[in-house]
This record gives sequence, structure tokens and C-alpha cells, in this order.
Amino acid sequence: MSDPAPRSDTARTPADERDWLRAVLGVQAELQELFIRHGADRTWWDAALRKIIGLTGSAFGFLGRIEDDSDGTPFLHSLAITDIAWNEWSRQVFDDFASDGLEFRNLQSLFGVTVATGEVVISDSPATDPRRCGLPPGHPPLDAYVGLPLCDGDTTIGMVGLANAPGGYQASLEDDLGPVLSVVAAMIARDATERRAREASATARDLEAALAGLTRSGHDHEVVDEAEREVLAAASLADAEVVVLRALTSLLPGMQGQVLVEDSADPARLAAVSDAGGGLDPAQCHALRSGRTHVSLPGLRVGSCSHVDPMVAATICVPVGTDDEVYGLVTAGVRELTDRDGSARVAEVGRGLERLARALAQVALREDLVSRALRDPVTGLPNRDALLQDFERRLQRIESAARPFGVLILDLDDFKQVNDTLGHVAGDHVLKEAAGAIAGGVRDNDVVGRIGGDEFAIILASGDPQVMRAAAERLITAMSGVSPAGGSAVSASVGGVPVGWGDVSWDDAYARADELLYEAKRAGKGRVVIGDMLGVPDQP
Repeated sequence: MSDPAPRSDTARTPADERDWLRAVLGVQAELQELFIRHGADRTWWDAALRKIIGLTGSAFGFLGRIEDDSDGTPFLHSLAITDIAWNEWSRQVFDDFASDGLEFRNLQSLFGVTVATGEVVISDSPATDPRRCGLPPGHPPLDAYVGLPLCDGDTTIGMVGLANAPGGYQASLEDDLGPVLSVVAAMIARDATERRAREASATARDLEAALAGLTRSGHDHEVVDEAEREVLAAASLADAEVVVLRALTSLLPGMQGQVLVEDSADPARLAAVSDAGGGLDPAQCHALRSGRTHVSLPGLRVGSCSHVDPMVAATICVPVGTDDEVYGLVTAGVRELTDRDGSARVAEVGRGLERLARALAQVALREDLVSRALRDPVTGLPNRDALLQDFERRLQRIESAARPFGVLILDLDDFKQVNDTLGHVAGDHVLKEAAGAIAGGVRDNDVVGRIGGDEFAIILASGDPQVMRAAAERLITAMSGVSPAGGSAVSASVGGVPVGWGDVSWDDAYARADELLYEAKRAGKGRVVIGDMLGVPDQP
């Protein structure tokens, strides 16, 4: 499919909207597939910029991440840039970029506004814009410019700069490119995570060098080395915990431990990874407060962690994280210590546990990345990829009692007016409120996700048309409580299709539900249209 024409403020037909959405989601899928095959290398960044330029019809542009100087001043580090060399000097600059990237530190410029504030910047006359810093002699003229922030939650971590699209750029471009900007931002966040992990590994190597003079048995080395390899290869934190606890009993018989991470229900607490239960307030642990390993020994009420069992002879607490962020805690305690297994032996085990904690941190980082990759950054709902995975799981169900399920596509009516009249902050507020209303209006075994823009998908456990209609009408009613500050209540339209067995794909279900959605919109705001079943109703 060729890229659609750049967005404009002129009226667009439903067909135009569908073509654009398919093109944007297609680019998102291409970039995700390219990343799976090759990782976030220079080829990936060049492809991301090229695809964004193609979608917008821009003549040239750049893509970069935001970093901080030692004094905390932000600057832009380029990841991809259009080759527009116009003389020998500029050719040398571009060649330098090809090997190391370029750093742009002068924030008194159009792109500097986005770097410093995280704001979208649009200029229809860059040559006279008071925010400009000027162009090098011979640089191609700028007729139009847009700077789009790339965000990880509320933090601006990068930006895309584009220039010279025919007709300039519209305020809706950030939302129109939402799925693509989201995946690019996720890759920048991943890169930052990996760089932090590398820094943590460098710190670990320095620590190991400092401890190289200490004597440790060959048995300890073998146990910790093997456990470290198994932890790094673990599929989840739960699997990694099993490896760590097995290693502890090999290092010191009778030692028992636990891995704790942030409690999803209460971020202020840590919860156990395993089913053993338990949790703690980080304020109870000296290791978490100090960011360093702490050993609580018997009889030391002053200086001991308040969460430890007083009947345990020695408890080692090691933070799980990097220099910048703590993800959890690993604790290990032994009830009895012989003369041979005194405090020196506990210290040796503690050093081995520190290595395993660093490996656990990398597993935690990996799980965090996967979680973020399947979450919409604005609403916190599952994104299109997560919906697709749930859809495929439901298609593959083989239980005799399994029934057809339903797919609803919900779209907010006249949402563009909210962004245009009240701004993107108000628009994001509406999206978050709508997400909460939709999620609160479905059952526990239903899945709600955001596809992009103001479009949401709901996968219902039941494919009964009457049940689907009732669910859709509940969601439309729930929308009556959603409104931007200074605006009226938001309405929504819904199209839905039951899904049975047979040769049915997500694209089939989405396309049909989307058609029914626009049929509902044509019939008026706040309407529901449920179509016929895709596939067959009976399990083969």
C-alpha cells in the first residue's frame, strides 16, 4: 500500500481515515517486525525516520533522543538524519554522524523548544520564526517545520523533526502518527534501559575487580557463575527466583530467600514474586534506603532491618536494580550459623548474591520493557499488539465449553474538536477518562485496549449479539460521565462483530467491526451496530 497523502484540516471521509489508520498501523507493524529481526541498530532508526517522512510527505527530517550533560542541561543526540549534504563541509558533518551520531546543544532554536519543554512545535515560516537560530550557509531553505516529542510516560525522551511537507503541518499530526511515535519512543526507552544496564554492568565489573583479592572457593564461583547464566536466560522473574534460591542453598545449607518487586496493587510496597506471599514497606529495609547490601545479624536491634525475622541468625538484603532505579529486593536468611559459617561466610555469600541481584535486575528490566511494549502510554490500556495476542489466544481455544467471542470497536464522536478547541492536554485527559469508563463497564474476562487516536477495541468473552449490544450500550452510557474541562460530555459510537471458528483473523474482525462503526456514525451519534458472525458458531 502506498503512503496516504499528508493530513490536513480539510474534511476527510471514513475511507480516508481508514486508509490513513491502516498505513500508520502498517508502519508500526513493520518497525516492530524489523526490530525483532535486527534490534534497534542504525538500520532500524534510518527506517523509522524514512517511514515517518513517507507518511507525512516531508522533504527531510531527523530523529534523536534527549540526553543530559553532566550539569543536567538537556541536548539532542541524533539517531537518524536525512542526508542533505550540500557542500564539502556538510558532507564531512554527515560522515561524522554516520559513525558516532551528532549532538545538538544549542537549544535557542526551533528543535530546542521541543527538547527543553516537550512541546509540539509547528512553524509555517521557519525563516522568520523568532524561535529560529538560523541555518548554515547553503542549507536548503525551510518552508515548514514540525517538532514532535517522543515520550515515556510524562517524560520527553526524544523527538522527531520534519520539514517541507507540501501544505505544511497540522496540529493533529501528533495524534495521527500516535502508533508510530509510540513504538519509536518505546525503542528509545529500551535503548536508555540497556545503556543503564551496561553502566550497571561496568560498575559491577569495577566492584568485582576491587574484590578480586578476596579469597572465594571454587565451589562458590561455580555455583554463582552457573546461577547467573540461568537467571539471565530465565523467561520470567518467577523462574529467575527459583534459580537464585537454589543457588543460596548450595552456597550455605539451610539458607532461604525471597525476591520482592513493586506491588502492582500498591506501588508504595514490595510484593513477593513467588506464591509464598508476604511483602514489605521499603522504609523497613536498610538496603533499600541506602541502595547498598545490608546484613542483619542476631542481637543487633539497632542497625537491623525491621522486616527480618528475629529468630533468623543472619539476613542478607540486596537491592535489585541499577544505579538509577531500584526494581526490588532479594533477601536471604539462615537460622543457624556454626563457628565455621560466621559473619565472614555470610559476607562471601552476600557478594555472590550481589551478582545474582544484578542479573535479576536485567530480567526485571526485560519484563518492564515487554510490559511497556504492550501498553498504550497515554491511557495505560493494552495496545493493539496486546489485543492481537488476546485475539489469537481466543481463536486457539479448544475447551469443549468454549463459545464464540465478540469484538467491539468504539470511537469517540467529534473527538478532533476537543483537541482543536481545547488542546492536546484536554484531549489526553478525555482519552484517559474514556479508558477508565470503558474498562469499568466490562466484565473481568473481557479485554479493553486502545488501538490509536480516539479508537478503542473491546474483546468480549461472549459472542452473543444481544450480550454484545447490551455491553456496547453500557459503554455508550458510561461515556456520558466523560467530559473535558470547559466542554460538553463525550459521546461514542460502536460497531461490533461476533467471532466463531474457522479462517478468521484479527484484520478480518477489525475491518468488519470498523465498517459497522462507521455505519453507526452515519446513523447518528451514540449508536450501536452489531453485524453477523465471522466464521462458524460451532467448534470444529
